[in-house]
Amino acid sequence: MKPIIILFTLFSFKVALAQSVEVSAKYDKIGKFEKGVAIVRKNGLVGVINTDGKEVIKPEYDKISAFGNDGIAYTRKKELVGLINREGKVIADNLYDYIGHFKGGNAIVRRNGLSGVITNEGKIIVDIKYDKLSCEEGGVIRATNADGTMTLIKPNT
Repeated sequence: MKPIIILFTLFSFKVALAQSVEVSAKYDKIGKFEKGVAIVRKNGLVGVINTDGKEVIKPEYDKISAFGNDGIAYTRKKELVGLINREGKVIADNLYDYIGHFKGGNAIVRRNGLSGVITNEGKIIVDIKYDKLSCEEGGVIRATNADGTMTLIKPNT
């Protein structure tokens, strides 16, 4: 009788180990996991989940880029660009026509044909009122005004 009990116990233990658990089954598509998160698609909108299947960013965006080394992704909603971090915190609302790449923690943004600068925390440090901006060495920002004149700008830090 003991060998049957031992065999039954071993079989039950093996079956218990082989069982799996679904953590998420409600998305149309789940992308590849990178840095602990994956972009998901549901009803034509995208969001982000973690490896536990927890929804970090609700599917409400038209597009979300891959997260950079700084943990920031670009979002697109109704043709406007914003920023969000891997934890789901909105850094910059979808208000911009364009957000450039971050350089030294700052990026040039465009809205309604004018340029400004934001930080990687979403703070506007150069007002969005210039025709053209370029970030130079040492944090210097050069602006071109509507009349073609140029100005050097010290950011509002």
